[in-house]
Amino acid sequence: MEKTVSYLKTRRRYCVQILYKLYIVDEDLTKLKQEVLDGTQFEENSDDMSNFIMKVLDHFVEIQEAVKPLISENWTWERLPNIIKAILINGSYEITQKITSKAIVVNESIDMVREFLPSWDTAFLNAVLDKIE
Repeated sequence: MEKTVSYLKTRRRYCVQILYKLYIVDEDLTKLKQEVLDGTQFEENSDDMSNFIMKVLDHFVEIQEAVKPLISENWTWERLPNIIKAILINGSYEITQKITSKAIVVNESIDMVREFLPSWDTAFLNAVLDKIE
């Protein structure tokens, strides 16, 4: 399957939505993975999309722990809005796995922040994602 820009944006958005649900509902990770496998979480289900989201969920704790120390001294992970956490987890995964170029991931992540949380300072997100290798 050729991955168009539109498809990658959709996949990124669905992944962030799943991660956001994980934070706001405090849902069991195993149950959420099963829902993804069942395809109940998104309209445009594809094996590639499910596989991508499953990989992010498989590495969720590891990614979260890697991102926490990158937060500036003025913030703590717990104080961050859940949507910011979800965007950081997804962006970090894409960058570390070299799925998409870092510049594109950062730009698209900033676009999502502007859409979901317009009052949030995007420089914070940019600074954190820029530290990811």
